[in-house]
Amino acid sequence: MKKFFRVVTLLFICHLSYSLFGQQDDVLVIVGNDTVTKSEFLATYSKNNSLADATEKDLREYLSLFINFKLKVNEGKALKVDTSANFQRELLSYRNQSAQQYLIDKEVTEALINEAFEHSKYHLRASHILIKCSESPKDTLAAYKKAMQIRNEILNGLDFGDAAVKYSDDPSARDRVSPQNNRFQPGNKGDIGYFTVFNVIYPFETAAYNTPVGTISMPVRSIIGYHLIYVTDKIPAIEKISIAQIFIQDSLAKNGKMLPETKAKLDFIQKKLKKGEAFAEMVTQYSDDKSSISKGGVVDPFAPQRRQGDFVKSCISLEIDDYSEPIPTFHGWHIVKLNNIEYIKPSEESKYFLKNKISRDARSFKSQEALIEKLKEEYFYHEKGKKAAFIFLVKNMPVEYFQSTKTNLEDLPGIDDLKPIFTFAGRAVTVKEFAKFISRFQGLTPEKDIVAFLEEKYPDFVTETMLKFENENLEAKYPEFKNLVTEYHEGMILYEINSAEVWMKAVQDTVGLRAYYEEIKNNYPISEQDPTPQAFEDIKATIINEYQNYLEKNWLERLRAKYPVIVDEKVFSSILKK
Repeated sequence: MKKFFRVVTLLFICHLSYSLFGQQDDVLVIVGNDTVTKSEFLATYSKNNSLADATEKDLREYLSLFINFKLKVNEGKALKVDTSANFQRELLSYRNQSAQQYLIDKEVTEALINEAFEHSKYHLRASHILIKCSESPKDTLAAYKKAMQIRNEILNGLDFGDAAVKYSDDPSARDRVSPQNNRFQPGNKGDIGYFTVFNVIYPFETAAYNTPVGTISMPVRSIIGYHLIYVTDKIPAIEKISIAQIFIQDSLAKNGKMLPETKAKLDFIQKKLKKGEAFAEMVTQYSDDKSSISKGGVVDPFAPQRRQGDFVKSCISLEIDDYSEPIPTFHGWHIVKLNNIEYIKPSEESKYFLKNKISRDARSFKSQEALIEKLKEEYFYHEKGKKAAFIFLVKNMPVEYFQSTKTNLEDLPGIDDLKPIFTFAGRAVTVKEFAKFISRFQGLTPEKDIVAFLEEKYPDFVTETMLKFENENLEAKYPEFKNLVTEYHEGMILYEINSAEVWMKAVQDTVGLRAYYEEIKNNYPISEQDPTPQAFEDIKATIINEYQNYLEKNWLERLRAKYPVIVDEKVFSSILKK
């Protein structure tokens, strides 16, 4: 309810727009200490009304509402209703949320949305080989060379799956025993099954979607190493697959084999189905999946990325109501009947969903990085002392840094004598600030080459420093942002002051409410034939509404006496002429 009233009251909020009408910004009205310009008033009016169709009566009525709004905001500020911790917390939350669109590169964000939209149209199936490496340039180069060597072996005839078993640092590629339950788990030979947008890390996703089916990518860098990606299928994106199944449990199925009794049972079931026996009847008689027997073998619908690639491929290769040959999985063999495939239908409306997902996804850093590059140019970014700073830190950082949480790097002797590590927007950023930044990672970062560590954290420090500066100066840089936050601020004030002076008072002042009823009860007879006033309880909601109007009218009279209102009629007349 509180949010609803705020939305309603925001309709009356001013929106400064000095360039919207391209005219002299004369003062139209003074309300207390506030001056309202002609362009401000016109911008506010035009947000909800057609200025071209406005009559003098329309403008006069709106000006009256506008003045009332300003009177209430003046009173709210005088009573400091906007100084409570809860008020400031909500205002800051709104301000920070609204600021996000100014802290990214809009063109890059739009490109990312369009890219995600195109990816969302398809599911891919792929296999990969992972070569792990650290951030060290030496390790990175060695890992890249190894990935290229493996790729060349595959191009010269080595099977990709065999290469994954032989070389991949992804343990799921090989047969293994789970350390959690000591159970055997067959390797997938690098096959990760089907996926679509946001299902895998962004570098992997974008490389896969740019790799034609049946081909192998060049080495793709991610946070864990290099990947060789082999795309094996591309299908229209599927929301969910609906099937029924006959399941025969068999411990050999994980290796693609079956017990003799399993083979006999599956052969018998298939013969029955070919003769026209009902699938549901076969489920009842033979399926080992107890959870689906009562439902004719129907299982919960699933997306392609939720099941093994071979299982999904077998399902989607069927026609509706057809059934499959036996399909092996880790637990047994399945005969599947396809009931339905529901395809995803991307629309322009879905781009809003994608935008929200992107803001929480690693790909959003591309937009942020693009903004930082623009800000560097705009604010004359210059790395003055980075090299000297790195030499100093490498020489003076204690060996126990990566294990300790007690080392204060910003207190290293001589750190204050160093030149700024970089400058921008007239600001000199010190090495001490950088040292304080990297101190956050003490005890949290595995021991590594110090130079590689500094090179890894330095761009993050630059980004954080510049974004903080940009965020703190948004109101000065973008008038429309300042006005947006001002609108919300004043809308919150309006809600708080209206609530205290009108809405809650009308409900809580039971004595005043009853007295007001006595004054106006004759306006509410039982009927035209019976002039007896209706009982208070029968028309209480109506009386409360009337009482609120009464309280607001008296309150506004007091406010007009307290805060002088001066309207420049010449300026108002100039509005009418146009």
